Amino acid sequence: MIGDEARLLAALAEAGFPVSSVAAIRDQYDPLPSGLAELLLEWIPRLEDRRLQESVAWALLAAPSGTLDGTALAELFDAATNDDLKRAIASVIHQTRPRNIDEWLIAAVRDRRSGASSAKGGLAAAVAKMLPPERAVPVLLEVFHDAPLAAVHPLGRVGDRNVRDVLAAARLTATGPLRRELRQAIARIERRLAKTRPKSVRF
Repeated sequence: MIGDEARLLAALAEAGFPVSSVAAIRDQYDPLPSGLAELLLEWIPRLEDRRLQESVAWALLAAPSGTLDGTALAELFDAATNDDLKRAIASVIHQTRPRNIDEWLIAAVRDRRSGASSAKGGLAAAVAKMLPPERAVPVLLEVFHDAPLAAVHPLGRVGDRNVRDVLAAARLTATGPLRRELRQAIARIERRLAKTRPKSVRF
């Protein structure tokens, strides 16, 4: 019986994208041609080997920004049954900014069933990267209350003075990795605020 990877590689070769292994896709095709990306998206749910599914998903990181089909990625994430695949897809969404995914992204990051903290963290990072701050911040604050480690770094990226105050208050009782992440996020917001603060005029 032909294995999953052999069947996939045969399909890629037939489509004009010969490659020696799934692991070699990002080395051989960077950036990823749109036709190859579409094939990979199409094949992920057909594969029975979970590790191979994840490898194919990670290969999509080589896709140029804004070229992937967001609907297909959203469907893959929703259908994924293991956290590692969800994490890989969330990372692809964060790194490649797929099309037509904003509303799904907001709903997915709010959903408590969206996977382990690493997957939710990837979705939260995508919210901060892909949405304007006025939309991203309320969503990320909501996530922060349920999954603070997933949202703290993205909040540091887009947060304002109000967010800084929320994070500072949380830091008073935080411990371990969260306390460290809060300190870094607050410092990042402070640096950004300092750049936008009007300089005093000397006479």
